[in-house]
Amino acid sequence: MYHDHVYFPLQQQDKAQALNEIIRQERQDVLRVSPLVCKLVGPHKMPMFELHIESVSDEFLAWLDTIRGGFSVLIHPVSDNELRDHTERAIWLGRELGVFEEKLEV
Repeated sequence: MYHDHVYFPLQQQDKAQALNEIIRQERQDVLRVSPLVCKLVGPHKMPMFELHIESVSDEFLAWLDTIRGGFSVLIHPVSDNELRDHTERAIWLGRELGVFEEKLEV
């Protein structure tokens, strides 16, 4: 299982919502697409919405990179080591924003 976090500035909330809807419509292989979270939560440094996917493929990464519209995307596995998942095991599309590491469990 992987989580993908699509980060957006609040002034681009409409653009982020449009991207969220495109993902919902075009990718039946995405297990879950969360609503936009328009505040800081957990270790995340910007508002975001989250995707849950079973696995990461080159095809999916290329597709997401093409449609992300300049938004940064953090893709990470889900294991019992949140810190490593969000840092060492992370894949970034776009600018790497980092996370608040102190909020993650080892």
